[in-house]
Amino acid sequence: MRNVVVGVTSGVSYEVLDLRHFMGRALRPLLEAEERVWAARLHWDYHPSAKLLLQYLDSRMLPGYAAVDSAPGPGPGRVAAYAFCVYEDTKAVVGDVFADPDIEHWKPPATSFAGQSPLEIEENLLRHLLETLQHSPHVNRIESQLLVHPSGRHETSFRAAGFDLYRRLFMLRSLDGFDQWARIEMPAGFEMRSWRDDDMQAASRLISECYAGHPDSRINDQYRTPIGSLRFLQNIVRFSGCGTFSPSVSHLVFEHDSRDPVALMLGSRVSTHSGHITQLCVRPQDRGRGLGKMLLAIAAQGFMKHDIREISLTVTEANSTAVDLYRREGYQVAHTFDAGVWEKS
Repeated sequence: MRNVVVGVTSGVSYEVLDLRHFMGRALRPLLEAEERVWAARLHWDYHPSAKLLLQYLDSRMLPGYAAVDSAPGPGPGRVAAYAFCVYEDTKAVVGDVFADPDIEHWKPPATSFAGQSPLEIEENLLRHLLETLQHSPHVNRIESQLLVHPSGRHETSFRAAGFDLYRRLFMLRSLDGFDQWARIEMPAGFEMRSWRDDDMQAASRLISECYAGHPDSRINDQYRTPIGSLRFLQNIVRFSGCGTFSPSVSHLVFEHDSRDPVALMLGSRVSTHSGHITQLCVRPQDRGRGLGKMLLAIAAQGFMKHDIREISLTVTEANSTAVDLYRREGYQVAHTFDAGVWEKS
């Protein structure tokens, strides 16, 4: 990562600095602003993620860039935006890019961001980050899913960098009026139980089987192999990568005779009254038998027992079969965002 001075208007500039120069306290106000955006837009408590980012910042372990006010004044410049990534072997994942939504209200001339919108600053940081990653000899693939940003917000930067983009839907359903005690019928030939700690290996094999040739395996290459799917599961189940995992809500479905797992649903709490389905998959040969619909109902019942009032999930727009199922089960599109993929040629 390198330091850059960016011209904004004549005689005015701000700095783009290596994120590892900063301790957590320098970004705390920015992360608090981001928490408010996540809560308003997605009904999602971003505080646990922000807390983890602060720990990485204090350890000087978070690669990325920060946009810093370079206007004259006492003390260090204020951080207005940041972007970061994480590395997984020869892959880099763009973790986030975010600028203070109130940057335009910072009082000039005591700021070097005069005349700059949050979007312009985010785009600048994102271009620097993507350029750095694409010129890194050990990086062969870059993935990005900027969940909180509306679809199209950063399309210009990603397209210019040669990314393929996939529109994804954030769908939401209210549990008001849902019958918590309704009997749910299990299709013949199957059994179901809630998640156990020793399910990781079997579930990882199931996920890689379900996503073979699936568009989502293009977006997230972890789905392509059992080892990659195991990493995905560990992030969801053990490291709270998507809210607080709820084993009592999460379920596996097995064939009665073979005991092979055929379907999986994982759920997490993402705020006091919001739950999120982090994974729902059904083995290809068992689709169309009502397992997905049943697992959605099981999720709703399970979340209601924890005083959850609404459930969200994400789905790639091109996956029309899944989108249609979710719509029939009461889910509506509340937000759209983009997934991006670049691979070195």
